[in-house]
Amino acid sequence: MMPSNKKPRKAYKPRTVKNPGVFYSRKNIDRVKEIITDIMLVVEITLPRGLATDDHMHQIQDLLNWGGLMLVDRRWPGQESEVREFQADHYCALHAYSRIVKRKREGKTHGYTGTAEELNVLRDVCWQIAELLREGMEHSPLRTLKEFLAAKQIVEEDHARREALGIPHGVQETDKDRVGRLMRQKHFNKKEKRNDN
Repeated sequence: MMPSNKKPRKAYKPRTVKNPGVFYSRKNIDRVKEIITDIMLVVEITLPRGLATDDHMHQIQDLLNWGGLMLVDRRWPGQESEVREFQADHYCALHAYSRIVKRKREGKTHGYTGTAEELNVLRDVCWQIAELLREGMEHSPLRTLKEFLAAKQIVEEDHARREALGIPHGVQETDKDRVGRLMRQKHFNKKEKRNDN
């Protein structure tokens, strides 16, 4: 008996499934986590010995600002008291960082050296930020990296004003509306080279 349908079936062609999200490879996530670990090594070992370079200090500043913006941008339900406590510690760490840099720029020290209290507060706050960032890279790498780019853009935009006033270069005064606008934008300003020696 012959089949009643005279037309042959079409050959099966698998269709590609397009995911609209952004996905990061394990290699890229691990690379960012390595960078965070390297900065922590600078805070733990290099800075207390007085061997930190200008580049090391910019990395520490970036880590502090990244953590500060992460606190402003994200919601922490049920952890409001811990967030307030950390924000106070974060503000102290930014001031400790500024005092270390200021002493070097004024020529009071030959390198970036801090008091035991300054180094301890920097170490504690940077460690907490590094843990948050490592966790953020595991669960939401796109958002975590966008927070870093937004923090960099805020610091670049406010650089001249903060330099003139002598206040720390940080994101502690940033409001949620400004952070929200930055997080929604698709492109960030490219970093311009500046000489801070």
